[in-house]
Amino acid sequence: MRSWDLNRLRIWRAVVTAGSVVEAAANLGFRPATISQHIATLQQSTGLELYRRAGRGIEITEAGRKLADEAAKVLDQVRRLDGTVDDMTSSPDPRITLSGFTSFHETLLPPVVDSVVTTFSTIRFEILDNERDSAPSPRLPDIEIRSEAGFATATELPGTIRTPLFDDEFHLVVPTSHRLADAGEVPLAEISEERWIDAESRATAGMSAILHACAAAGIAPRVIARSEGHYAALALVAAGHGITLLPALALLSLPAGLTSVALTRPVPFRRVCMHVVEQSAHLPHISFTADEIIAQAEGFGFV
Repeated sequence: MRSWDLNRLRIWRAVVTAGSVVEAAANLGFRPATISQHIATLQQSTGLELYRRAGRGIEITEAGRKLADEAAKVLDQVRRLDGTVDDMTSSPDPRITLSGFTSFHETLLPPVVDSVVTTFSTIRFEILDNERDSAPSPRLPDIEIRSEAGFATATELPGTIRTPLFDDEFHLVVPTSHRLADAGEVPLAEISEERWIDAESRATAGMSAILHACAAAGIAPRVIARSEGHYAALALVAAGHGITLLPALALLSLPAGLTSVALTRPVPFRRVCMHVVEQSAHLPHISFTADEIIAQAEGFGFV
């Protein structure tokens, strides 16, 4: 009897659903190379040809699609089993698992938690970071906050209810002494010769949105540095090494000496969405938390 790796099955299912290793990597918060390694291991362990190379992409074989379909059934049963065990072994205190990304956790999450704990005083939170390159759990978090490139089609997570929250536009961030610091708005093409510092080094939705907008403006960014997260990027900008682009959600607490300027022609943006597991959406603490997330998004003026 084979020993199945549930995480690997979930990854393969994501690849088949997206039809692309790169898109699946962006959806799962992985590097494409990590996805490719998991696929190679899955092929080796099953002895099946799951895909064929097709230009720069892949073509899923019939065996690959059938394995993905069966994997979906297995993963759904595992989620049900996990839920049953949790119900039998957990304390009476309500629990919620919430997954999101750094700027959401820093800006919108604290007031959400404040409101939820006021209503559910014994609630316990498990906060996950879906931007980190770690193995996904076969069980989806109760609530997941994800971003999608503004130009891309909607990402649907099986078994969840998707709610778009807001469109998060990217802005130019420069030192207050920079030539563009006092500009009301800046066409994207005007910063083509600037030294760029990328705040994201992976194939994230935000990076996809920026590259798509640059292509539309007919420019190729002159990137001199990439960092994992915006803190290092902002430090380099403050030191005068270049400019960076950040979404509005990450601009609410810019360090002293830096300022943001609106971009135009075109405006790169990411769409931030909430995914709530359908089976638990009716629970009072889950539905209350989801409503609070929507309210906080509205309160910050994004929707």
